[in-house]
Amino acid sequence: MNFKPANIPVNDAQRVKAVKRTGVLDESKTELYDIYCFLAKEITGCPASWTGVIDDNKQSVLARDGFPDDIPMEMPREQTLCQFAIENTEPLIINNMTIDHRFRYHRAVVDFGVKFYAAFPVTTTDGYILGTLCVSDKRVRRLSKNKIFLLKGLASKLSYQLEVQVAQRKGTAESVINVLSKLIENLNNLQIRQAISILNFMINQQTSKEDEELLIKFGIVKRMQNNLELSSKGKNLKSELNLNIGTLKRIKNLSSDDEQLMNMLDQIKG
Repeated sequence: MNFKPANIPVNDAQRVKAVKRTGVLDESKTELYDIYCFLAKEITGCPASWTGVIDDNKQSVLARDGFPDDIPMEMPREQTLCQFAIENTEPLIINNMTIDHRFRYHRAVVDFGVKFYAAFPVTTTDGYILGTLCVSDKRVRRLSKNKIFLLKGLASKLSYQLEVQVAQRKGTAESVINVLSKLIENLNNLQIRQAISILNFMINQQTSKEDEELLIKFGIVKRMQNNLELSSKGKNLKSELNLNIGTLKRIKNLSSDDEQLMNMLDQIKG
């Protein structure tokens, strides 16, 4: 007999939108999530652990532990084990996959000898299952209530981290757009690299001679002996931006990617 894929959850369209909002489909920083796989293995004693999200057609692995490097980080959704775990917010724990009608013919069982599988849904605060935190073993296992409790807590921490990252990206992007909007309103014909130079000066970064001439040209600073000081126009501009140094530094870090900033400028001009 052949393996049969899981049914599609009734809220799958909204769930997939929630997955895409996280932004994790476009990043490759597995170190952000490695700790979850390490702890899942430590808690359960299983030799393999992974975490990932599932969109409408594939599972994207965010991190894994106990797998060969040549195993792909993406897999078609209909071939995954975890497609069954996004149907319910409760953990899916299969002590012996060889006798479970859903999994007994799955390739992981037939070709690789996997017997134990446990998946803990990574669920948003509004109830959408983004993906799973999983462990597996080639022998039959049972998890104690305490281990299940700990893994549910670990999956919850991962859910929280993903939601915080979404909020931080949104907040930073809004701050960047606000700053650039204010600069464009106050300074005619401002170019993106000129905006970066102005922000560098405002967070006390070292500026080049060319940048200094630019700041003087826009009337943002004036030369006092051998030093540059904010002019009245510069002070008013800094006050109008109404941002603290921490926010400006985050904007400065983003500004290293000219394409990001150009996209934001397009939104402003839009």
